[in-house]
Amino acid sequence: MSNAAFRSVFLVSLSLLVLFVGLFLGAAFLYSGPERLIRVLTEPAALQSILLSLGTSAIATLLAFVFAIPAAYALTRWKIPGRAFIDMLLDLPIVLPPLVAGFCLLLLYAVLERAWSGGLSGGPLDLRFTRPGIVLAQFTIAAPLAVRVLRAAFAEVPERLETMSRSLGAGEARTFAAISLPMSRNGIIAGIIMVWARSIAEFGPILVFCGAVRGKTDVLPIAIFLAFSNGELENGVALSALLIVLGGIAIAGIRRLGGEGARLA
Repeated sequence: MSNAAFRSVFLVSLSLLVLFVGLFLGAAFLYSGPERLIRVLTEPAALQSILLSLGTSAIATLLAFVFAIPAAYALTRWKIPGRAFIDMLLDLPIVLPPLVAGFCLLLLYAVLERAWSGGLSGGPLDLRFTRPGIVLAQFTIAAPLAVRVLRAAFAEVPERLETMSRSLGAGEARTFAAISLPMSRNGIIAGIIMVWARSIAEFGPILVFCGAVRGKTDVLPIAIFLAFSNGELENGVALSALLIVLGGIAIAGIRRLGGEGARLA
């Protein structure tokens, strides 16, 4: 096969794939015009879902990075016994079917209730079918994803600089604050955007753990599910289009910041 034929085959494959993805992502905008989309998105029910999604995903992302930054740095820089198993364990929620993750959360509460003789039911720690439970469901996927992204970001920081800092008398904490964090800043910010985008689009764990209750647990993906289930096609299309736009903005932000670590996760 000549070079021209080889390139032609590959470019045709690329073109067909781009056309397919562009069409199915653009279907929401082709189905409803801008005026109809804006009208639906400014209705009180849609605004409530948007605000709930923005709030819960922001909290879940913040909590994920509070835990993920020290965890990712420890896994990247220190020789921890069983590190391969820990890596696998933390990656597992990312690749699990989302419904399984939500079901496992419910099972965790069942196990805890059995151990505490039902002491969790109705108490402040019982987050099932509540708005705080949405944050927990999002955190379940967000935290492992944040660890994976941050590990790649910290791996890009030259260990030589950290070693030099410690040799000059700086402790590990000061080296981390003065060298590791600033040099991985773009990767961390890109990771925050990525984890937030994943959190705001989370569906399966929320559906299983918190239910689909309009006006209570209807974050954007749940609101889309309810809209299509009830035949409210315009509402579902408008909310789907919004998530597509938010996803595009998130990807643009990640690309703008650069950082192989964020792109690989």
